Amino acid sequence: MIIEGRYLDEILRKLYTELLNSTDTFDAGKGKGQDLLGPKIVLKDPRARISATDTRGRLISALGEFCWYMSGSADLDFIRFYIPNYPPEGIVGAIEDAYGPRFMGTGEFGRSFQQIDRVIDRLKRKPDTRRAVISVLESSDLEPGRAEAPCTTALQFIRRREHLHLVAMMRSNDAYWGFPHDVFCFTMMQEVVARALGIKIGEYHHFATSLHLYEQHVSGACDYLDEGFQNPTFAMPKMPSGCQLENLSAFLNIEKKIREGVITNASQITLPEYWFDLSLVILRCADIRFKRGTRILEENFSNIKSRFYRNFFVKRPMVLKKSPENGLIQDELDLGDLNAG
Repeated sequence: MIIEGRYLDEILRKLYTELLNSTDTFDAGKGKGQDLLGPKIVLKDPRARISATDTRGRLISALGEFCWYMSGSADLDFIRFYIPNYPPEGIVGAIEDAYGPRFMGTGEFGRSFQQIDRVIDRLKRKPDTRRAVISVLESSDLEPGRAEAPCTTALQFIRRREHLHLVAMMRSNDAYWGFPHDVFCFTMMQEVVARALGIKIGEYHHFATSLHLYEQHVSGACDYLDEGFQNPTFAMPKMPSGCQLENLSAFLNIEKKIREGVITNASQITLPEYWFDLSLVILRCADIRFKRGTRILEENFSNIKSRFYRNFFVKRPMVLKKSPENGLIQDELDLGDLNAG
């Protein structure tokens, strides 16, 4: 099965419809559900990585997870700042199956190889290489007694016609919670690598052996399908041209200071516009978490430059009722005043 779309909502609508109609069921450790075996998903515009809907548009949590990965952290307190119920439940400290140390080689749990730098170096030295691969799953992850193992097997970056494509391979993938975050984080990495190489971003390809929907998420998937809004232009701003690794590092340093409460005001942030705006998204989360009040939250967020983020947080789409005659159709953006993220 191949599911294609130019933007994430186009894919999610097709994917959830297929899953709800699937007759393949499973009973796993995390619950029962239904799945698709070995589907291929292609996102034509990797910058259209965020849902424009009220139920699935989760920019803050996805951006927080991207920061967690790129910081090379395995610390649960870090990611739970953005996703308070991040699993495994009842566990504190660092987790061995975290992606960050595997990507960035921070030395935690003995992982000291910087795989993103290796990918960039390989593609610079040999543009047509098929070895620009980040290995995520390790043989030790599958040893008996290991409670968790990474769902991602590998990420392969491949250059064709001066475009950088990314292929993600998953052994298992939760279509409701995991998949939208995976698309966001991995396509952000794709754009970072493309900028380091000085080429355009290509397509995002996603393979999963089991792409599944748990029973407890069926109602959520149905609610999503009952939203009638789809916006093919709902894509994040382009990352600036030129290598962005230094700017990314500076942004991650700002993120840490915001999360720790050191930076509390937009005036304390000095970054290029693209990264400045992302910092204000993080600051918005911190203003909410630290309960600084509506006035401070609005004052900080008023400094954001891009209309994309203004529309996302301030003018969220309202849920439309399903029309029995015309199906799910909305010609214009019906904007509400919800502060979701």
